[in-house]
Amino acid sequence: MATSKPNLSVAMIVRNEERCLGRCLESIRAFANEIVIVDTGSTDNTAQIAGHFNAKLLHFSWTDDFSAARNFSLEQTAGDWILVLDADEFASAELTREIREFIKGTPAIGRLRIVSDFRRNGQTLRSQSYVARLFPRGPRFQGRIHEQIVSPLPRINLQAGLYHDGYLMAGKSGRNVKLLVAELAHQPDNAYLAYQLAIEYTTLEQPANAMEHLQKAIGVMKWIDSFAPNVVVDLLYASMSLKQFDIGLATIAKSETYLQDFPDFYLARGLFYMNLIRSNAAKFINELPKIEQSFRRCLALGETDKYKSVLGSGTFLANHNLGIFYNVFGNKGAARKCFEQAMAQGYEPAGEMLKKL
Repeated sequence: MATSKPNLSVAMIVRNEERCLGRCLESIRAFANEIVIVDTGSTDNTAQIAGHFNAKLLHFSWTDDFSAARNFSLEQTAGDWILVLDADEFASAELTREIREFIKGTPAIGRLRIVSDFRRNGQTLRSQSYVARLFPRGPRFQGRIHEQIVSPLPRINLQAGLYHDGYLMAGKSGRNVKLLVAELAHQPDNAYLAYQLAIEYTTLEQPANAMEHLQKAIGVMKWIDSFAPNVVVDLLYASMSLKQFDIGLATIAKSETYLQDFPDFYLARGLFYMNLIRSNAAKFINELPKIEQSFRRCLALGETDKYKSVLGSGTFLANHNLGIFYNVFGNKGAARKCFEQAMAQGYEPAGEMLKKL
């Protein structure tokens, strides 16, 4: 770690993070002038791992308020710039280089591209979203949970990856549910909180509870809300899981005008119509063309950085599912082409489908 006057401080809040803290700190030790770790009550080896990396370790009594803990950590830093990380994240080498260049520029808020692993229908997928994490000293966080940095500075997206695997660990969802339920009691019409609570219920594999809060979110959100497209997509997946196809059909009818540029919507739309027709082919057979139409729309749009998006929605996941559609209806040539394209884009399950053709 550098010993000169700090220029870049890394600020973290942690609790029982021995699984992943060392990985995180190893990824940033070469460029961080200072590492500040605020522990909110660990009972494992978190403190020892922090000491191994010469981090400045402080303790903070947990008050069910993420912003309070975050802002305490910011107040302990000395750097001109601050990078906020969670222990279940780690920086790519490309990101460390990009951060070095970013902090040489004029003051701005850096939105890091967080690449998160998560599970859906027994499959591990990756999403990407841009979150404000890098800023000159001064700004502070607001919000008891899913806290946001508040600043009038311009926001700029960094492109290299900050990798995150916390969604694969359900242990913290119970705590988050408690906080979100309490916040919603104070802000019952807050669509963002309802959406975040639905995400936690999805992680806990409670689709009925997730559906309840997704419906609440879509009922009060505005289409200009940055998270609105993701509410729609998650609601479609919940409707498939619960076989509540009437809700899914109404959601598509209500929202597709607003989501013409979102490949994740069309991927979910195609999968939804697949499941709808399987549920009652005689009743819904006229919807069949919408499956191919949806996946082709994904491919026409390609990947997006405008929204929080599942990687592959505009490339290999669309090709793979389009290949499955063609295979079911006997178009082996078109199916093979789709699977080959998905394989070329790095999607290994498409190779298994090719073996079966």
